[in-house]
Amino acid sequence: MDFLLYLYCIIFGIILIAPFVLFHFRFRLDESPFGKEEEADLKPIIEKKRNLLDSLKDIRSDFDSGKLSEEEFQSQSLPYIEALDSVELELKEKKLVLTNQTTLPSPKINDDWNCSNCGSFVAVPNAKFCPNCGTSRLA
Repeated sequence: MDFLLYLYCIIFGIILIAPFVLFHFRFRLDESPFGKEEEADLKPIIEKKRNLLDSLKDIRSDFDSGKLSEEEFQSQSLPYIEALDSVELELKEKKLVLTNQTTLPSPKINDDWNCSNCGSFVAVPNAKFCPNCGTSRLA
């Protein structure tokens, strides 16, 4: 009888926990239901850049209010500026990698176009399809 009690407790626990687990994996908060964003890989770098710029703004406002002298302002802002330069370089490299991965070669359009399907010459200059058989002009 104890065995059945343990079995029923385990089954009841699975029934209670399963909807929450399925909901967690089905509706993740970090993913959009419409698919992955194009710049999702760039978000951490952009956030880091934004934080560095906010820190520089805070230091600048302290300098403008007179809390910091010129030397203190320069010494405190220098590490942030160097970090910002490295983040900018990293951001440019990531963007370059992403654009190289997503760029598709443009299709080549034949200038003197004889249809490859029916062999007829198409005299219409901007035609994208053969008027006789409907074959695409894209090579």
